Amino acid sequence: MFANNKMRENSGRLIKIYRERMHQGSKDKRFSCNEFILATKDHPFYEIVEGEPVCSRATLNRLERGQIIKDDELYVFFIEKLGFKVDDFPGVMSQVDLISDELFEAVELYDIKKIKEIDHKIEILFTRAKHYFYYGDIYEIFKIIIQYYLFAEYPNSATAERMFYTSFLLSSKIDEILKNILFDYFFFREMNMSYSEKISEQLIDYKNGSQISTVYIVFWLIYKERLLDALRYTEQGIVYFTKLNSIYYLGILYYTKALALHTGNKDNVKNYFDKSIEYLSKCGGRLAEKKLKENYFNVGYHYYFDKDYLLAKEYFEKFLSYKPKFTAHILHILECFEELNLPIDTALFRQIHLEDPNDNSTCKIFYEYFSMKINNAPAKDLQNYIMTDIHRLLINQYRSESILSYFKSELSKLVKITKKYKDIDSFNDFTSHKIA
Repeated sequence: MFANNKMRENSGRLIKIYRERMHQGSKDKRFSCNEFILATKDHPFYEIVEGEPVCSRATLNRLERGQIIKDDELYVFFIEKLGFKVDDFPGVMSQVDLISDELFEAVELYDIKKIKEIDHKIEILFTRAKHYFYYGDIYEIFKIIIQYYLFAEYPNSATAERMFYTSFLLSSKIDEILKNILFDYFFFREMNMSYSEKISEQLIDYKNGSQISTVYIVFWLIYKERLLDALRYTEQGIVYFTKLNSIYYLGILYYTKALALHTGNKDNVKNYFDKSIEYLSKCGGRLAEKKLKENYFNVGYHYYFDKDYLLAKEYFEKFLSYKPKFTAHILHILECFEELNLPIDTALFRQIHLEDPNDNSTCKIFYEYFSMKINNAPAKDLQNYIMTDIHRLLINQYRSESILSYFKSELSKLVKITKKYKDIDSFNDFTSHKIA
């Protein structure tokens, strides 16, 4: 099944990843080092007696570190013990290298048509191979990239975490693209700063002659409040993608430029925010549309944060025109409209619903409050809900300073009506030390 020694090295490392996951996930002793090397009735090895080792633990350790073992049948034995099918597909790996280069260029240019063509090539190339060890992992990496750039879809949590460790299977270029997607997932979707930091450090080290990772490096630098470094990287990226005429990345980089400037000189911030929106509006494709929608909200939020509610409303309304599903941060849009003395019991807000009506997550608890607000629930009911369900959620699960501030503000307004002022002290005492 091995096209070359590199494939042997990678297979050994991949065996280690899967074996350890199966052992840790299920505590199944079959995947401990001591039992993994034993021949069994279901997995015989030459003439070795059932229950006897097929090699030493030292040999397994060398194999799992990527050192080449002369007997290919040993790899096959371990792979089949993990439950995978093994076969050889001549010519696939040489085509993978060519497709990798094509895909990197298409992603750099955000060329949707080209990415679709490459997706078709991948499906044909992996028609049978995608069901087998090693080839299946490569196919999965390609498809994660395709799904992201064509459909703005993330891998699920378990896959994303596994991909962080298996991306070495392909070239540095594909590894870099995949790590971009994983950063997007862990930083924006999961808010997992541990993985985000690890990935950001790797993104800085790639030497593929491109600025493709600049977008995500800059977001991390802004998060770490290294604003001058963020501006330097942003300018480098803008120069690079201007030469390429890749307006998707320019759209994001002008947003990050405005973001980095937002805490300092704000004279040109609106210009850069609007330039970002202008570029993303011209791109086409679901990913650009998703980023455009996010930009409308994020730009609105920055003006909301500055208490420039009229300007915030302008961007929030464009965001709401996409008929978004409810998230907790839509509560900020609600407050913006209230600050402007605008009605909130309108069709604009009534169109917003949970993505899954049966969802019992934290989102549903915030949605219930949102629903009470737009249906003009009495102040005493709103205050009671904050002091019970919302209070409990903020103490035990949800960690967001902006949402905490929102409910503190809400409570301050409500007690002026209900006269139950002691709830403010109770709310603050319980939540202040709980929110990171």
